[in-house]
Amino acid sequence: MKIMFNSSDCILAVDAGGTFLKAALVSANGNIIENTLFKIPVDSNGSLQSISDSYSLLASVGLEKASRENLRIKGVGVCIPGPFDYLGGQSLMKHKYATIYGVPMRPWFETVIGNVPITFLHDSTAFILGATVKSKYKKYRKIGAVIIGTGLGFATMIDSKVLTNPAGGPGVSIYSRQYRDGIAEDYVSRRGIISQYKNLCPDSPTDIDVIDIANLACSGNTAAITVFTRTGLYLAEILHDVLQHNDYQCLLLGGAISKSSDLFINPLKQGLSDITTLELIEQADNIDIAPILGTAQAVLRQSPAL
Repeated sequence: MKIMFNSSDCILAVDAGGTFLKAALVSANGNIIENTLFKIPVDSNGSLQSISDSYSLLASVGLEKASRENLRIKGVGVCIPGPFDYLGGQSLMKHKYATIYGVPMRPWFETVIGNVPITFLHDSTAFILGATVKSKYKKYRKIGAVIIGTGLGFATMIDSKVLTNPAGGPGVSIYSRQYRDGIAEDYVSRRGIISQYKNLCPDSPTDIDVIDIANLACSGNTAAITVFTRTGLYLAEILHDVLQHNDYQCLLLGGAISKSSDLFINPLKQGLSDITTLELIEQADNIDIAPILGTAQAVLRQSPAL
């Protein structure tokens, strides 16, 4: 459905995580409207009712913020990991959000906001769209983005268009590629980093998380430094052939763990240094808001005026 926008219209852009739903109102020119960024708790392992209530509350808060700014929500965008039916608007995940498997999600927004177009897209697609919009990266014809957090995501952009598969997921996927004694995500992800550290330090606290290990590394802890160095080396090995065989020119790092990229970017660069087409490897400028900006872009690109 084509969407016509004017200056009093906005988009409700949602980044659907497993613990929080982050959202903001985005103007027709693609900017987050001041004081509209917010988040709503959600339990991805909760009941159908509790999850739908979180989404309904998010829609209500978004509508209230739009009313306060004298704006009209003209479309909704939701970025969410797969497996997901992006055209049908239904989760196909079983590892989380299991209780809403196959349940249409559009009504959760429509009941509150009304009959507006609702676009669902993969979270890696949203990230690369948001990381590259109005940016210095536009000069690169082929861009890859690796998203390191709870899992390991990847996105590809060619001539400003995101490469997707027929189901709406990433055109190039890396998380489940065979690597060492398992798959790539076993080594480069939240669980991978924590597991490596606990193997080196069996007496570490049971609830230690990546941010704690990063802080230890910054304080000079040898084991923590080793873990992040290995993470860079592992990531280089996982990405090397994908980037080389497909002539990527730019690699952007996203996801919460990439906020600590200074701890692993040097071994990553060293491991990819022989790829002659690869000109830039760096942490994306707007990691925190890129998924929301990208989600809004997906909605805006449906406008015939853009």
